[in-house]
Amino acid sequence: MSSSIVKKPLPLAPSAQSFLAHLNLPHHPSHPEHDIEELSYVGAGVFELPHHNNINNNSHESATAHRNAGSVPPPPIGPISLLELHDHSYVELARTALTMTAPTLAMMELWLRLFALLVGPVCVVCLAMREIARHRGGPASDGDGVVWRENTMMIVSILAVASSAVLFTDSLYVYEYGRSFGCCLFVASSVLAIRLARLVQQAAKNSVQCEKNHKRMTKNRADCFSALIFGLIVTTMIVFLRSDGGQNIKLALEKVSPIFVLSRFASAATATSFKREDNNPLTVISDPGIDLPTIEPGFYHSSNPLIQSIMKHWPESSRSYNISNGATPYLVNGDQRTGIPFLVNKVEEQAYVRVYVRNPFDNEYLALDIAFPYSNREEEEKTMDDNNVQDSRTFVHRHDHPVYLILHGLNGGSHEEYVKDFVSRRRSEGSTVVVLIARGMMDTTMIGWNVFHGARTGDVDIAARALRRGLVKMARENGVGRPILAGVGYSMGAIILSNYVARSGSHCALDSAIAISGGLDMRQQLNFRRSMRLWQPMLTFGLREDILLGKYARHYKHRLTKEQFRSMLRVTSISHLDVEAIVNYNSFDDLVHYYSEMSALGDRHPEFQLFDYKNEDICHSNQEGWGRIANVSIPFVVLQALDDPLVGWRTIGTENPQGLADSGLGNIMLLLTKAGGHVGWPVGTNPRKEGWKWMNNVARDFVLAVAAANQDLGRD
Repeated sequence: MSSSIVKKPLPLAPSAQSFLAHLNLPHHPSHPEHDIEELSYVGAGVFELPHHNNINNNSHESATAHRNAGSVPPPPIGPISLLELHDHSYVELARTALTMTAPTLAMMELWLRLFALLVGPVCVVCLAMREIARHRGGPASDGDGVVWRENTMMIVSILAVASSAVLFTDSLYVYEYGRSFGCCLFVASSVLAIRLARLVQQAAKNSVQCEKNHKRMTKNRADCFSALIFGLIVTTMIVFLRSDGGQNIKLALEKVSPIFVLSRFASAATATSFKREDNNPLTVISDPGIDLPTIEPGFYHSSNPLIQSIMKHWPESSRSYNISNGATPYLVNGDQRTGIPFLVNKVEEQAYVRVYVRNPFDNEYLALDIAFPYSNREEEEKTMDDNNVQDSRTFVHRHDHPVYLILHGLNGGSHEEYVKDFVSRRRSEGSTVVVLIARGMMDTTMIGWNVFHGARTGDVDIAARALRRGLVKMARENGVGRPILAGVGYSMGAIILSNYVARSGSHCALDSAIAISGGLDMRQQLNFRRSMRLWQPMLTFGLREDILLGKYARHYKHRLTKEQFRSMLRVTSISHLDVEAIVNYNSFDDLVHYYSEMSALGDRHPEFQLFDYKNEDICHSNQEGWGRIANVSIPFVVLQALDDPLVGWRTIGTENPQGLADSGLGNIMLLLTKAGGHVGWPVGTNPRKEGWKWMNNVARDFVLAVAAANQDLGRD
């Protein structure tokens, strides 16, 4: 089945039926009156929309007034034709079609970077063998005596120079191996390629003079090859010289050209005033260059008694990611540790029971996909009937096991492979897992205008409160202790979870939380050009096609101007899509404002010299303090790999992770691994067999450690 939601009724044991009864949530989105009173409360600090973010105990009345004030019925949900999207203009449609090549180009470059470590040395060896054979006198040939064709060697040369250039200049490879390895390989491949180019040019001259052997290289082809090799070498040197963001080049130009000094002042003035003229800072923020992490990997935590007790119950081996602890040895950088798991890992479909909870701010219903554990955790046999999985097991709810609330990634859902991996592992251990489907995602619909954006934390709050309310009622009726309610967020879900835990403070409805591959300060993504060029085009294409255009195109077309809507159709990165869609649609001031509201560290001045100018609207609190993240009231772990190719290491938000761990009540823990990629951390010689075991077991071990620490300290 294409969806992991089982349409037919599941065989639920009385304990699972009791859990659903205590939740008292509908199985279909509707407008029942029985849940308005109990779920109208939204915790303090919740953010919904710009200029409507002061949600408190009386938010139900204010939200009702907001909904009724000049509301316009939303348009129907569903796809519309490409011509209608472009106002029946074939010219505009053709312009948009050209931008669709960006994901393809990004994928080609990404494949080169994924296998550069293998392709580069192999190609250099091939070139060296040819050169050795030529010097021995006679034709260059392989062991079988087959003459090496010049066309083949030209391709090998291009791959050698391009791959070695990647190893020499790419931040992830330099982070793993340093500069020397890539530099030596680049020099060797360049010398061999230049020698081959000279031989090809000579062969082309002979071909023009003789005009007898049609297999020889023509002069035009030889010129193109030489120009391409020269272009690759020059481009690589420019990229290398710009490793510091181009500062040295700019200083050198300033010494020899007064005009360049004036142009820099003009650029600075433009950057300073972008808020008054544009909502897109992406074009004016400086490039950090190769951008190697300056933070040491490790586990940062405070001396808080609760945290110390958690440390005692959390095995060090379960939070260590390295080859000696099982990390896949042949995946050598963040690109591989991210891409390969998503390519090879497949998890069986999981059975869910879907219920809905209403957000009182705008009456939107949010889907909760609930995965109950099996009655017999050792029983794993299933029968197949007409290619459909038939599960004969009964589903239960165990009050003595943790309950998990999962926040999935961008354009994801309960069908995401890493989510299913977590669900499969935890339900086999006896835990109930609830996946919050981001509004409008998967097969869910909406009744209003408030589509998904990453700064909204009200949806998480209302879902967590609904679960907590049901667990408390059930525990009281049965006379047992309430199980721990833990939040687990991935990628975008981790960003939202971090923001929620920080904003809600002591009102947080969760008992613990772990954010995996998210960011604490997403403003640091503004100059992460590598992610925008390599990874984000593919994510942007999927999100735009499936959600923005596939379901809510009429919403955006109605609210955006014609220029804004067409720009949204043509963007090639998530950051640019946020400008054209999220910022404009939801009336954020600009992208900095949106990322500030979305980030747990968004209310303090950004570190790493992100902005070369002062912007008073960025900081709403004391810049010397930690801002709202200091209000975290529950044990909270940030799990981040420093080689993450999608969410850069700078989004950790500070060069002082220990200071962050000590902030506030000391409830923040940062588990920073040197390797792991984005929602990756593959383990074993066969990553497909292990799936996302390390990452998802870290979340489990942390939650179990919190439960044990609470018991030791006599906490509820």
